[in-house]
Amino acid sequence: MKNKVRRIPNKRITKNAKIFGGLLLCGTTVVILMLGIRLFVIAGNKAVDGHNLTKATREAFMGKQNIIANRGKIFDVNGQVLAENTTVYNMYAILDKNQKDANGKPDYVTDASETAQKLSTVISLKEKVIYKRLTAKQFQVEFGSAGKSLTIAQHKKIVAMKLPGIKFTSQAARVYPNDQMASHLIGNIKYSENVSGQSTMIGTMGIEAAENSILTGKNGIKSYEGQKENNKSSRTVKNGDDVYLTLDDSLQNTLETRMDTLFKDTGAKTAVAVLMEAKTGRIVAATQRPNFNANDKSSNPATWQNLLDQGAFEPGSTMKGITLAAAIDTGEWRPNDTYQSGTFLIDGKKVVDAFGQDAGVLTYREGFWRSSNVAFARTEQKLGATTWRKYLTRFRFLQSTKSGLNAEEAGSISFNYPIEQANTAYGQAINVTPLQLIQAYSAIANNGKEVKPYFVDKVVNSSTGAIVKEGKTTTVAHPIKASTAEKVREYMIDVVNQSTGTAKEFDLRDAGYQIAAKTGTAQVAEKGQYLDGLKNAIHSVVVLAPEKNPKYIFYMAVKQPKVFPDETIQTTMNKVFRPLMLQALNNSSSAVKSKTTKQTVPNVVGQSITAAKTTLTKAGFRVAVVGTTGKIKSQSLLPEQKALTNQLVILKAQGTTNMPDMTGWSLTDAQSFAKQIGFTLTWKGSGYITSQTVGANQLVVKSSQVAIVLKEKE
Repeated sequence: MKNKVRRIPNKRITKNAKIFGGLLLCGTTVVILMLGIRLFVIAGNKAVDGHNLTKATREAFMGKQNIIANRGKIFDVNGQVLAENTTVYNMYAILDKNQKDANGKPDYVTDASETAQKLSTVISLKEKVIYKRLTAKQFQVEFGSAGKSLTIAQHKKIVAMKLPGIKFTSQAARVYPNDQMASHLIGNIKYSENVSGQSTMIGTMGIEAAENSILTGKNGIKSYEGQKENNKSSRTVKNGDDVYLTLDDSLQNTLETRMDTLFKDTGAKTAVAVLMEAKTGRIVAATQRPNFNANDKSSNPATWQNLLDQGAFEPGSTMKGITLAAAIDTGEWRPNDTYQSGTFLIDGKKVVDAFGQDAGVLTYREGFWRSSNVAFARTEQKLGATTWRKYLTRFRFLQSTKSGLNAEEAGSISFNYPIEQANTAYGQAINVTPLQLIQAYSAIANNGKEVKPYFVDKVVNSSTGAIVKEGKTTTVAHPIKASTAEKVREYMIDVVNQSTGTAKEFDLRDAGYQIAAKTGTAQVAEKGQYLDGLKNAIHSVVVLAPEKNPKYIFYMAVKQPKVFPDETIQTTMNKVFRPLMLQALNNSSSAVKSKTTKQTVPNVVGQSITAAKTTLTKAGFRVAVVGTTGKIKSQSLLPEQKALTNQLVILKAQGTTNMPDMTGWSLTDAQSFAKQIGFTLTWKGSGYITSQTVGANQLVVKSSQVAIVLKEKE
């Protein structure tokens, strides 16, 4: 029998164990006590670290959905869309072979070669480049800029191909149907994302920026408690209002076409042109070069400035019309007095006539039509610097016109010394904008009443069609007497009619119109020094037409042309001016009328085609119909809105469509009709349609090819 081994406990170990157990018990007790106190405090205050638990619980139970407001559209005065919203798609491809759809089928690119070949027919990326991306060892790939901002049509084509693994994300986008037309005036947008990743459009220039708050509207909110909407916390979305500009599409198209040719032929650094109604201040056409296409997000405009109200420059001799007005108004103009032309010294500084030294002794009247700097330096001295500066203020130079565009410049002046004061009288040492100049000349056109230029015809509620705000004529000053204005126009006739007049190339008497004009040639300054030569000048003209009771004011400036394609730069500029002005003067419907020529658009939806056409024709509108059977399903102009008499209304019915007689239509009318059906439209010329390749009453379908010829009305 084995002896049992008796183990004697180690008293030291036992003692340590008891101490550790006691400490552990105390620690646990303290932690439990602290947690208890914490829970008691939380239960009493219903808050943790300043966060209300009741509110947090409610918010966890409640949900919020932001409803992004649709951005309002921009139209011209005739209701043609200049900026609207669309949807674009960004494409990507899933390459991970573990991805399956809900039915267990492959949800990845299964055939890289076939997929690359088919995608290359839709996006601007070569097949081999697409194939290389589709065979990369990645979870998913994108296609660079070629796969971004795809149109609805591109998206539909790719979806129809049923390519496994090809996916899209969509987003709202802004589209400009007329591409580069009036791009700086209409403007563009950028996208801003909120914390939830939703994208909002923000105007960055032009009308898009100036009217951003009106166009943006107000986002809505849908609040939920569980599955039920909380109406008290919800807010209805307010879509942006639509903005109608004063631009006339037919005049604008003519101006754009002619400016394209001038800019290409001269290679000028910049060019700007604007046509304003003299009595109202409405800008009916305006453009500049270089311009840009806001639809092309990769393009980078050569200039971001809107040359109508930014980039102020020395106007040159167009300022002499203002100096003449000041001299006549104060009784300091003596047209039959004579002076020695050529040069004139002021404190040792020379004033020089651009036409040379050999003209000899001239009358001041001849000095005006020949654009003598010496004559107007002398005239300024007769006026006195104080009086002359007062008239500059009265004509509202050196201050914003507040015409409705952002970041308008006020201009500048150097007026400290006698030579500077004299220089301003013939358009040097003072910088102005085209808007300031045509605003000042409106006083000459309107017998002393100066009106502000403006661009917004009206703002319309996009949901109801109700007019929220209307543009209006604003008289900003009366700088001269009516008799003074009449006399200035009389002398401006000389500039056109005299054989040595500097604006003789702009003469419209052969077309039955007497105009009044003043040209300008201002040297371009760099680093404080004027550059030499006509290629380093700003060539400009201002025209009032017709001279008696002017309806329009035209201004144009061409900076630093590299090439002179005609005998004079004025001849080249006249190729822009003449067709535009004759179209405006000859076509009464192209000019924006008073409110008496605006009619309320009838609601013809649901009527027969015959009844709808009769209703709209009686109301003073032109009608074109898409379809030949059934009731009217929609109309291009909203019911109950105000629109110009003789405006085209496009109706949609059912069935096949017969081509209307488009003779006399504007290009924009034809484009709108073509867009409704989807046929291809090509054109030559500018102005109004004179012929079409698909005759009236012939069947027209989506695959049709229609060519038209346009010509200005003489």
